[in-house]
Amino acid sequence: MKLYFVMTVDVDPPYPSNLNPDIVRDGVAALLKLFDKHAVKATFFVPAVVAQRFPVVMEGVVRQGHEIACHGLEHNEREATLGIAEELRIIKTATEIIQSATGVRPRGFRAPLFKVNESCWIALQKNDYVYDSSIVCSRLYGDHKIFFPSKPFPLPIRKARENCSLLEIPVSVNPFLPFPLGGAYLRIFGSRWSKLGVRINFLCRNPVVFHIHPKDVDPRTRGRSWWCYRNTGNCMKMVEGIIKYAEVSGAKFITAYELARLSMAEFLNNNFDYDNQPNL
Repeated sequence: MKLYFVMTVDVDPPYPSNLNPDIVRDGVAALLKLFDKHAVKATFFVPAVVAQRFPVVMEGVVRQGHEIACHGLEHNEREATLGIAEELRIIKTATEIIQSATGVRPRGFRAPLFKVNESCWIALQKNDYVYDSSIVCSRLYGDHKIFFPSKPFPLPIRKARENCSLLEIPVSVNPFLPFPLGGAYLRIFGSRWSKLGVRINFLCRNPVVFHIHPKDVDPRTRGRSWWCYRNTGNCMKMVEGIIKYAEVSGAKFITAYELARLSMAEFLNNNFDYDNQPNL
């Protein structure tokens, strides 16, 4: 079985306390340069407001062959946890804005701050999304009960069981300190913690779904708390170290959409049991 590594970038809007748009522009540019150096094709989760505000940045992402996915409408922490009617409106609006701004219709979704409910999944399915990537595989993180190790799986959407085709691409964790691999946790816990998480996932034959933000790799980032900016000056070096570690491990870099297609094909070939899924 091949080892897969999915590099994802959450292109969050600038903090209200740090409205420097150059952090988004320069952070994405630096990551694109790094990915090009190592022939990595990444998935960029983009809120609709960012797609509208930074069209030139989005053009660069698309031009280099990376995937554009949806990261919500305004990156509000509650916007993927509302009722079905509101979720249908939000997902439809965000999808149309991103497609208009980038020329690409997103097929994947990640909820702001990984906070998502079944109504959002139903709205995604009704808007022809292929996958969600909002579940963190840890009992210590979020409201879901799924725990490491975890591979991609079809979501058990109760209200749409007869036509369930939405796949979950969980965010990977280090089981010894089960927080998401990447982001602020990479900056706080360091490269050794992250590499150990990558290694354990690979030993379990799990694909690694790693995440990072443009603000993580820009030393100008500021915030209300120390974790917002700790080690931002060293983070780009850390990210490259993780990429090199995955390369040495023999992993293949693919986008989240590619992993979703591979996983769904595997499920269909193996007559996957949709009725016996994890309790979320």
